[in-house]
Amino acid sequence: MSKSSDDRYRKALHVCLDRLTNESSNEPDIVAIRFFRIGVVLGRLGELSESIRCFNDAFILRDVAFERQIQNEGWRQFHDQQMATYILGKRNKYITSLAEGDMVHDLIKQRWKQLIQELEDSEFPFLGKDLPAWFQTIRIDFPWEIEDVEHLILNQGDQFDHDILLECVKSIH
Repeated sequence: MSKSSDDRYRKALHVCLDRLTNESSNEPDIVAIRFFRIGVVLGRLGELSESIRCFNDAFILRDVAFERQIQNEGWRQFHDQQMATYILGKRNKYITSLAEGDMVHDLIKQRWKQLIQELEDSEFPFLGKDLPAWFQTIRIDFPWEIEDVEHLILNQGDQFDHDILLECVKSIH
């Protein structure tokens, strides 16, 4: 990123943060859009951990009814882990639209519900002492764009660097 682009994004970040700080609305959708915009700016600046945190908050807020309904503390850890996995698997390392983020959030939520149902139907008790480690083993087939898939195949051979994923997820919590 050029110096002038970096400066413009830093100014945009300052404006977004200022608007979020001065937000008097209790509307989760308005606050979610502010977090989304901050996430995009931070992603373009290469601040991955902070960007992922903003995207997590944005799409949790856009589905606040589910967040209020869920009574499992592991949900948020699972969501954070899977959202980081998705974002780090993308070439540009940020979510480009609200529709994209909503779709990813819905995939994560659907897999979470399926996971909980599987645990309830299991004949074996689940002790789950290290949830973050277990959540890393759960894969969701995210619909990355073909350019992202080609980039991953040609450059890395795997979806992403697991050390970067762990660093990003740890900084969220």
